[in-house]
Amino acid sequence: MEIIVTHLASDFDSFSGMVAAKKLYPEAEIIIPSSINQNVREFILLHEEKLPLMKEISDINLDKVTRIIVIDTRIAARLGPVQDIINKKNIEKISIDHHKKTKEDISFTKNYYCDVGSTTTIIVRKIIEKNLPVSQFEATLFALGIYEDTGNFTYLNTTYEDMDAVSFLLKQNANIYVISKFLNLPLNKKQHDLLEKLILNARTVKINEKEILISKSKSNTYIEGLSVLTRKLSMIEEKKIVFCWAKMKDKIYLVGRSDDADTDVSGILAVFKGGGHKLAASAVIKDIEFENIEKILIDTLRKKIKKPILAKNVMTYPVRVINENESISYSSDILKKYGHTGIPIVDNDGILTGIITRKDLDKAAKHGLSHAPVKGFRSGDVITAGPNTTIEAIQRLMIENGIGRIPIVSRKKIIGIVTRKDIIRFLNYNDKENKIIKNKYIEKSYDKFEGESNFFDINLMKRINILFSRDIVKLLLRISALAKEDKNKVFLVGGMVRDIILNKPNIDIDIVVERDGISFSNKLAQKLNAKIWTHKKFKTSVIVLDNKSHIDIATARIEYYEKPAALPDIEEGSIRQDLYRRDFTINSMAVSLNKENIGALIDYFGGLRDIKKKKIKVMHKLSFIEDPTRIFRAVRFEQRFGFKIDNQTEYLIKHAIENNIITRLTGVRIRDELIAIVEEKEPWKPLKRLFDYNALKKIKINTRIDLKFQKELKEIIGQYNIIKDFYEDDMKQWRIIFGFLMQDKNRSEVQSWCLEMKIKKKDAFLIMSLIEKQKDVIEKLKGKFLSNSEIYDILKSVPPELLAFAATFKGIVKKRIYKYISDLKDQKLSIDGNELIKMGCTPSRSVGLLLDDILKMKLDGKIKNREDEIKKAILMIKSLKQGQQLPKLQ
Repeated sequence: MEIIVTHLASDFDSFSGMVAAKKLYPEAEIIIPSSINQNVREFILLHEEKLPLMKEISDINLDKVTRIIVIDTRIAARLGPVQDIINKKNIEKISIDHHKKTKEDISFTKNYYCDVGSTTTIIVRKIIEKNLPVSQFEATLFALGIYEDTGNFTYLNTTYEDMDAVSFLLKQNANIYVISKFLNLPLNKKQHDLLEKLILNARTVKINEKEILISKSKSNTYIEGLSVLTRKLSMIEEKKIVFCWAKMKDKIYLVGRSDDADTDVSGILAVFKGGGHKLAASAVIKDIEFENIEKILIDTLRKKIKKPILAKNVMTYPVRVINENESISYSSDILKKYGHTGIPIVDNDGILTGIITRKDLDKAAKHGLSHAPVKGFRSGDVITAGPNTTIEAIQRLMIENGIGRIPIVSRKKIIGIVTRKDIIRFLNYNDKENKIIKNKYIEKSYDKFEGESNFFDINLMKRINILFSRDIVKLLLRISALAKEDKNKVFLVGGMVRDIILNKPNIDIDIVVERDGISFSNKLAQKLNAKIWTHKKFKTSVIVLDNKSHIDIATARIEYYEKPAALPDIEEGSIRQDLYRRDFTINSMAVSLNKENIGALIDYFGGLRDIKKKKIKVMHKLSFIEDPTRIFRAVRFEQRFGFKIDNQTEYLIKHAIENNIITRLTGVRIRDELIAIVEEKEPWKPLKRLFDYNALKKIKINTRIDLKFQKELKEIIGQYNIIKDFYEDDMKQWRIIFGFLMQDKNRSEVQSWCLEMKIKKKDAFLIMSLIEKQKDVIEKLKGKFLSNSEIYDILKSVPPELLAFAATFKGIVKKRIYKYISDLKDQKLSIDGNELIKMGCTPSRSVGLLLDDILKMKLDGKIKNREDEIKKAILMIKSLKQGQQLPKLQ
C-alpha cells in the first residue's frame, strides 16, 4: 500500500503538492493531515467532488504501508501521527520538498529536492516531463500552491522555475479568479481581535543594525491563521523581519517571516524544533513556558543575525595620496594621469589634512600658482569615517554631504577609501549585479553640478499670477503665510516649477517643507478645512480640497538605495538635498514660498540652463541604476517637450538597459510608467524611443515600433479622441494601446503579462477582448445588409475601446460604428417592464424579450413614438396569451 502525506497545518503548497503527487503515484492514497489552514479547508469543502478520494490516518492499516511519499517537509515531528511509521525499515520513503536540509531530516530512500519557491513547482515539472494531462481544476489548485508559497512571485525565494510552472498551468486554463479568491480570504472576528493584540504588543529590537519586530499574545481558544496575521503585521509596521507567537489552549504557536535576504527564519526557529524555509517558518511549542520564548528567541537572533558590513570590509586600499608640500602642477599631473577628480592630502607623518579637487588645481594654475604647494589650496573640512563604520552609515554620509567618496581614517591616518561603487557592489549579492558595478562608465568621472547660483535674479511670481487662477494664487499665499507663522521654510517644487518656466499651466501642487512636513500639512489642512492622508515612512501628506484637487506635501529629504531598482530609504534633509535626489535637472528646481523672497527661483543644478538648451540631463551617474523608472520618464519628457536626451544621459540609459536593470522593477512600477507614457498626446513617439533603446523587450513587449505601427496607432488614437466624447470617462487610452502592443501574444502570454504588471482583472479582461474580438466584430460589421437593430446587437456589448480599433478599418465598418455611437447606443423606450405587466404580461423572461423586440422595432424606424410602443406591446402581449409566437420583425 502507498500513501501520500504532508505536514500539519497544511497550506496550499503542501495540499496541492499531495494532489499533484497522486498523478505521479496513481496507486497511492492521499492522507489528509489533522490540521489544515482555513483557506485550504474552505477550498476542500467547496470542491470536494472534484478532488481525489482522501482518507484520514485512522482509516489506514499502517502495517500494510510499503511506500510513503512525503510532501513539503523532511522533518518527522511535523507529520503528526504519521511519524509513528516513518522509521520502519521495510518502507520505501520518498521526499519531495523545496526546504533546505536540517539536522532533524528523516533519511529517505529517494529525495527529490530543488531550491525553488514552492514544492508544487517540483512536481509540476515532473508532470510536464512525463507529458501527463492536467485538467483546469488541477491547474488552478497547483497554481494556488505556487502563488501562495512565492507570495505571488514577490518573495525572495521565487525562481524562474516557479514562473515557468505557473505559465504552463495558465496555458491549462488555471482560473485566476479562484486563485485570487482563496489567497485573499477576509479575516474573521477572532483573527481581527488577535491581530489587534499583536499590533498593541509589537515592539522592535535592533540586533547588528537590523530591526526585528516581535509580538506575542494569548488566547483561550485556537485561532488559525497566525502565519497570515504575521505577514499582515509585517506589512502594517513595515518591517522586513517579524516573529509572532501566541499561546492557544495548551500549545504555543510561533511564526517567523523574513523579507531580508540575510536572515534565515528557518534556522532561527530550529531552536524551537520548528521547520520551514529561509523566508517563512513556524514551530509548535509544548515544552517551553510562554514567558521564556522571548528571551530564547532574542538570544538566538543575536547568534544568527549576521554582523553588518563595515568600512574595513569594503574599502579600497592602499589609497593614492599627495604630500601637502607637492606643487600644484605635480598634483594636477597625478590627477590627469589616473583620471581622478580629487585626491587626499597628507602631511609628512601621513596624517590626513585635507582633499584637493581638479577644480581647485585648475583655479590655482590659472592664477599663475602652479609652483605653489597644494597645502594652501586644500579643503580642510573633510568628511571621514572609521574602519568600523557601517556601510549604511557611510552611505548616509555620502548623501547628506553630496559626495562620492569617504576617506577611512584610523588615528588621523588615511587607511582606505570607500566610493559609491563600493557601496553599490556590496549592497548586491549576485555576480550579475557585480558585473553592472564594474562597467567602465561607473569608473568614468562625472562632473559635479557646480557654478550655479542658489538664487537667481529671477522671480516667477508675476508669471504665476498670469498662468494660474485666482484660487490657486490665494492658496499659495496662504501656504506662505503659514510658513511664516510656523517659522518654517516652504518651497514649490517639481513639474509645476518646470512648467511655469515653460509657460505651461500645471495645477499639480507639490510642496517641500524643511523640517517636519507632516506637522505643517496637518496645520494647513486644518486652516483649509480639508481632508488629509499621511505616509509617515516617506514623510509625505496629501491634502484633498473641496473641489477634489489636491496638494502634495513632503518633508525635505535625502534618499539612499539599498540596491538597484529598490524603493529608497529616506531621511530629513535640506531643500538642496531634496532637489539633488530628483531625476533630471529640469525637475530639480524650486520656487520659494517664503515671505522674504516669495517667487524666487532656486536652481542649484542648472535646470534653467538645460531648459534653455532643451536638454534632458540626469542628476548623477547611478541614477538609472538606483531607479530605472527614470528611463521611462526621460523618454516621456524628451518627447513631450521636444527636448533631446543629452549624450551622457543616453549613454547611462543604454548601459542600464543592457545590464537588465529594468527587469528588477516590480510590475506595478513598470505598469505605472507605461501608462504615463501611452497616455501622452503622441504616445508613438516615446514608444519608438523605448523600442530603439531595446527597453520594451526587457519588459516582454516584442512589438516592432516601425512606421506601420506608428501610422496605425495614430489612426487608433484619432478614433479614440472622437469616440471617447460619447462615453464620458468609460474609455481609457492606455487600455487601447496596451491591447495594441499585445497583439502578437497568445491568450496565456497576455494573461501572464497582465498578471506580472498587476493590471486589474477588469482592465486585463478588456485588453484581452481587444485582441480576441476585434476580427469577429469587424467581420460582422462588413455584412452587406445590416439593419439598425442588427448593428445595435453586434455592438451593444463591445467595449468602447474596441470601437476605436475597429473604426480604423474605415468604409462601411467605420460608418456603422459612428451610426451606433451617435444614433443607436443611447436609444431608449418610453415604456418599461412595469407598464407591460400592467398591460397583462405575466412577470417572466417574456417581459425583457418583449422590450428588446420593441426597442429593435424603434431602432429600425417601425415605431415612432410612445403611442406606437404601447400599441405594439398590447398586440404582442395578446399574441403571447393566445399561445402564438411573437411576430417576427419585418
